[in-house]
Amino acid sequence: MLKVSKRLIAVTGMRDIVQRRIPVMVLDSKRAGPVVWLTGCIHGDEPGGAAVIQDVFKELREMGLECGAVYALPLINSTGFENVSRFINSEREDLNRCFPGDAKGTAGQRIARRIFDLILETRPALVIDLHNDWVQSVPYVVLEPRSKFLDQGLRKRVVEQAATTDLLVVQEPESTASTTLTGALTESGVSAFTIEAGGACGIVESNVSAGKAAILGVLEHLRMVARCREAGNRLLDSIHVLEYSNQPLCTTSGIIRFAVMPGEAVACNQEVGRVYSAFGSVEETLRVTRSGYVLGISDHARAMPGSEVIAIAEFTNSESNTWETKKMKARPQ
Repeated sequence: MLKVSKRLIAVTGMRDIVQRRIPVMVLDSKRAGPVVWLTGCIHGDEPGGAAVIQDVFKELREMGLECGAVYALPLINSTGFENVSRFINSEREDLNRCFPGDAKGTAGQRIARRIFDLILETRPALVIDLHNDWVQSVPYVVLEPRSKFLDQGLRKRVVEQAATTDLLVVQEPESTASTTLTGALTESGVSAFTIEAGGACGIVESNVSAGKAAILGVLEHLRMVARCREAGNRLLDSIHVLEYSNQPLCTTSGIIRFAVMPGEAVACNQEVGRVYSAFGSVEETLRVTRSGYVLGISDHARAMPGSEVIAIAEFTNSESNTWETKKMKARPQ
């Protein structure tokens, strides 16, 4: 049985008032091979990633590593976790908007720089950042926008690695900032992607299981572990990177009721929900503009003008026009 190395590292660099430490876990096969990093709870109200990392390490201790090493930061934002908050401090700094960081900057920038340097020192083959989405959502992989990949060979490698999770893979819009951990790593030439696995605040065991299976699938692909799952039927016949969309947005206010559930396939122009007034009249009908899959729906019934209430993994226009809608095949969620 492999032994897990555990330590605490100081991250803020501020000795006078605030001094924070975060846990680091390492499983090293002592044999040459890839280095993979797992990071969790960078948003304090998203603790699911920590649970996924704990379960992955428990599994790896039992089954062993064929080669390489797995590093993990299971609870990056301890302050946010204590306060059940996305942010790291009273200044409402979002740590995942502070990368690659600054050793002499704000608290968030200092922590980001320490984490970023720590990861880069190990020359990682892959970094997987674990997050939580809406409670009513399916697990999925998020890639950085195409423009962030300065090397298209890197993008091809990341897409192939993401596909081995057996989850839906979506790409962020071009407007997305690169100040996230995965964004900064991608621009530095490091393979990295995000897994969104289930709802925030609490631990959803089915999503923890899905996250664990996804990571083990990647490690199997990298030949770091022996075969750990049966070959399954993929959702799509070939590797597809779908486009993330938060459309349609609401244009009215009221009570929203959905006509679809997370994981369902939707066709172009299909109704996905309606907004009702307090008296029960229909104020608005929401329809999708492309075919795809529902990633998640809002946890709140309140609709307001401009509010995001649904997330869709969309096919491109050319694919959408020829795609035949079909039900999503069963998979761990």
